[in-house]
Amino acid sequence: MLKFLPPAKSNRWFVWYLIYTLILWLLLALHRFLLLGENFDLPVFARIAALALVVSGILHSFGWFGAKLVWLISTIGIVFGLGTMYQYTYQDMSGWEDLAGFLSLILFTAGGFVLGLIVEGSYLLIRKLRKP
Repeated sequence: MLKFLPPAKSNRWFVWYLIYTLILWLLLALHRFLLLGENFDLPVFARIAALALVVSGILHSFGWFGAKLVWLISTIGIVFGLGTMYQYTYQDMSGWEDLAGFLSLILFTAGGFVLGLIVEGSYLLIRKLRKP
């Protein structure tokens, strides 16, 4: 199961962390500066990088410890959140597009993380109960 991910406590998780952070950072910056048409602002660009570092760090820490389902389901949540955020960009919401998009990203990310924790915990519980 999930053989494409590195094994637990592998140094490859650090490489995945860096690549994941860069991709997430660029996707968030693309939304902010290109799709929303905001002027480039270095402090905002740095805050976006910090957000990508923290989110990626949390997910990859769980992956490093072996909770691959948390990583996978959280990543799916982030993908849906980014998609929803990008979709809100093109809706006429009288200037609330950026806030609605960011809140949907946070909602899907947190929801994916919590769902991943529940699924991973259930999987571990079932495995433990099956062992005699």
